[in-house]
Amino acid sequence: MKTFGKLVAIALFFGVFLWVAAAVAGQKGLVSCATPDCGYQEYLRIGGGMRSPGVTGYCRSSKKFVYLKLKSHDDYRKTHYCPGSKEPMQAIYDGSQVAEIPCPKCGHLTLHYKKTLMFD
Repeated sequence: MKTFGKLVAIALFFGVFLWVAAAVAGQKGLVSCATPDCGYQEYLRIGGGMRSPGVTGYCRSSKKFVYLKLKSHDDYRKTHYCPGSKEPMQAIYDGSQVAEIPCPKCGHLTLHYKKTLMFD
């Protein structure tokens, strides 16, 4: 029974460790539009590494994806504003959220994100 308890403790430790690591890790990928003849593509960095916290978002008025460097990871889930304005930025914490954003070029909800790199 002691062995089972140790195994559970080890599994919990690594589960928490890996979850925390994923929460502060960043990724890069390609955003592309599936609308025929649109051709919109942009590389996007989502999140930051352990030493360079950052948040990615979309500014609707300027129709641009933005990346903001943060002072600490504690600021990650706070409300952030588009550079040079008081417009709240639509934060992107996961690549799947890109599908909720209209294409900056054609305006259709046909954006897709393909992860190409993960980093810490």
